[in-house]
Amino acid sequence: MKKVTLGFFLTLLSTMGVYAQVITAKPVLPTASDSVTITFDASKGDAGLKDFTGDVYAHTGVITDKSTSSSDWKYVKANWGVNIPACKMTSLGNNLWQLKITPSIRAYYGVPSGEKILKMAFVFRSADNAKTGREADGGDIFYNVYQAGTNVQITLPANNPDIVDLNDTVVVQGNSVNADSTYLLLDNQTLVADTGSSFSYKIVASQYGRHWIIAKAVKGSTIVYDSVYYYVNRTPVVAALPAGVRDGINYINDSTVVLSLYAPHKKHIFTIGDFSNWEVGDKWAMNITPDSNRFWIKITGLIPKKEYIFQYLIDGTIRVGDPYADKVSDPWNDQYISPKTYPNLIKYPKGKTSGIATVLQTDQAPYPWKTTNFKVPKEENLVVYELLVRDFTKGHTFDDIIDTLGYLKRLGINAIELMPVSEFEGNSSWGYNPNYYFAPDKYYGPKNTFKAFVDSCHANGIAVIMDIVLNHAMGTCPLAKMYWNSAKNQPAADNPWFNQTSPNPVYQWGNDFNYDSPQT
Repeated sequence: MKKVTLGFFLTLLSTMGVYAQVITAKPVLPTASDSVTITFDASKGDAGLKDFTGDVYAHTGVITDKSTSSSDWKYVKANWGVNIPACKMTSLGNNLWQLKITPSIRAYYGVPSGEKILKMAFVFRSADNAKTGREADGGDIFYNVYQAGTNVQITLPANNPDIVDLNDTVVVQGNSVNADSTYLLLDNQTLVADTGSSFSYKIVASQYGRHWIIAKAVKGSTIVYDSVYYYVNRTPVVAALPAGVRDGINYINDSTVVLSLYAPHKKHIFTIGDFSNWEVGDKWAMNITPDSNRFWIKITGLIPKKEYIFQYLIDGTIRVGDPYADKVSDPWNDQYISPKTYPNLIKYPKGKTSGIATVLQTDQAPYPWKTTNFKVPKEENLVVYELLVRDFTKGHTFDDIIDTLGYLKRLGINAIELMPVSEFEGNSSWGYNPNYYFAPDKYYGPKNTFKAFVDSCHANGIAVIMDIVLNHAMGTCPLAKMYWNSAKNQPAADNPWFNQTSPNPVYQWGNDFNYDSPQT
């Protein structure tokens, strides 16, 4: 916690997400000099280790003031897959696992005394690495490490924002340490004065809109705050989809888009992003079509040519990008893409959301195709060179392949078959683990560089054949994530696109598309 004014603090925290507690710590506000006990609930988060009975290990490190990003782990206790006693979890039964970090956080991880520890980082895994326990969005699990002194933390509501219906009860819980007094406020009005070192309160959500829950801890002249907000949701406006609008991003003019998402059985959806400062509000609530199958919103006032990162927040807990977007923003993998590979890559909005987001941009200049008279070779005359962009050149880019087309042409080929290049999980892959089908993977370069590659191939009489993975998709695919059974770690029964389990369990990868479904 920082000593800050209340106004600044609310501005800062309004965009920061807090998610359901996959782990708890004792003490709840640990400092670097504390011994701490971590309890992992395998039934929460992505539930990848739910009901697992084998040995579980913590892959763990820390985020420090020397980390280059909020996901740059330091002082990792053991390499991935290395099982050491200091990282072995103790089973408590009922999906609970415990790890004791002793004699102190600093000593356990071996962090030098001059380096500030900001967070502990975890991924829990089975001994053979076959199963993992992560956040619900598949991300790493973090727990704050506090600086010595006065601190306060709200632990419930677990979601920020917490989206509720009118007259729902909002349960508030939290703790303070080294404070003379602690106060709980709602919209700057004191609910409880001098709560002690722990507090619990129930609020009836009796008014629509956004409401701030603020915890204030006081120690002499030092005042620290923590805050979350809940949002009392209105019934979505029922409105027909505008004429000509298709699912995905619809560019109306240089400053206007219409977003449409197919999402039957969902209650409410907000569009959140750079344009909304990642906040929910009536302005960002999506309309619902009369058949209740689609949600849509018209967004105006966008700056021409400016990139905006955005997501859909579904029923208050599910965050996904647009399935039809042609560019994604990845919190885990973008940081490893060099500027040479992808110049001026927009940075992921760390601390404002979680999971993969997508990008929209109005007034994009169309690619100037140079070869417009290419004739496709007859199928029986094809001489095909299958190519994995990742391994074909050291630079692993479409630009590099353009530079080698002369060599390929001299081989006598007239077609290049690309192993999958649509967005897939991770950066280094064969591409058979797709998540966003309409976005070229940025590890190979920008989308216009891909178009330049196709254009150059055509100029050299070479056809381009795409290997597309239509059998399955991974859990970060929005079509899977929107309808997901966390308890079983598989698509939910009402998923419009996927089978719950593959009809061919011997040969299966990812999540199996249901081709008997008209939505697929």
